[in-house]
Amino acid sequence: MTTTAIAAPSSAVMAKIISQGVPTDALDRMVRFLDENHGRSFQQSTYDCAKWPDSIRPCDDSERRPTTSVVTLEYPELVSIIDFTQASTSRRFFLINLRTGDVIRYYVAHGKGSGSSNYATKFSNIKDSKQTSLGFYLAGGVYSGSYGKTLRMYGLQPSNDQAYNRDIVLHGAWYVGEDFINSKNPKTGQPFGRLGVSWGCPALSLAMASKVIPQLQQGSVILHYHKDLMEAAMTGNEVSVNEPTKKK
Repeated sequence: MTTTAIAAPSSAVMAKIISQGVPTDALDRMVRFLDENHGRSFQQSTYDCAKWPDSIRPCDDSERRPTTSVVTLEYPELVSIIDFTQASTSRRFFLINLRTGDVIRYYVAHGKGSGSSNYATKFSNIKDSKQTSLGFYLAGGVYSGSYGKTLRMYGLQPSNDQAYNRDIVLHGAWYVGEDFINSKNPKTGQPFGRLGVSWGCPALSLAMASKVIPQLQQGSVILHYHKDLMEAAMTGNEVSVNEPTKKK
């Protein structure tokens, strides 16, 4: 379970975090969001399942019953920033300790609907789009899913407030890691040169997910970030950028 930080990070801790590659704008947004919203309760559009009403596991649409839930944001010690401006071959998942300034970086996949190449270029809050949604999430409980430990996430902004109904969760996946990046694409005979893609969820490697998810559950905050699209994404509709051109 995520522990609660006593206070906002000091300027020295902020500088330490930034020195480890965390985007300054993303970190500033995180700290500002926590400062402005800690202690706030957010009403969520959720559902329960007829066959297991007390579980947070997903079920088929035909078995769902619409519900509402209320989640409360505190000031967590551990937060995460996923910089979707970066390529999937970069360790763009930043696990940040706001008390000590320590940062650990991981590979993380994006949604298939956001792009099947090395970059995520399209984002939305639309059900069945298989797109990644930008914005702040509150980490909820953990259940055992198809890939093992899986973290429920609650979207806290108009850009991602359908996260629960879309089953946008943090999970592990076999297609995340250097082995997949270097493996051969059967269609081309060449290395994939990228991670695989999810159905809209952020996905870590299976090994890292089993370590990270227990640290985030029940209270951590996760930011899905793109340097050019944060404000535009607040409509919930699809927003996009061009894929970065390769340097010659």
